Amino acid sequence: MFDANYFRSSLPRDVEATGGSPIVEVVLWSGHVHRVRAVIDVGDGLVTLEVYQVKGDLSHERPRYGTADTSHELVRAVVAYESVATIVLDPAPTPTRARSGFGFSSS
Repeated sequence: MFDANYFRSSLPRDVEATGGSPIVEVVLWSGHVHRVRAVIDVGDGLVTLEVYQVKGDLSHERPRYGTADTSHELVRAVVAYESVATIVLDPAPTPTRARSGFGFSSS
């Protein structure tokens, strides 16, 4: 289970271990995903995150942790530790781009 110690200590170490600017996603048990820019506050039972509000036409873009990407709105999300299913850190070196079609290869 995730707790205050994870967000205070382990997450910063995990971010550094992936090169310092990974794509960080907090996946909730409900299935909702928050793309995290920063951890604002760590409290008892709750963490306040600054997250990217990804609009439908920008959903294929994956903003990185700690970057000031002006193409996305930033909002705050207060999340209970017990609602976090997993945290994904993706060190992808290049931004993901949308592809046309249904994922079939043209070869």
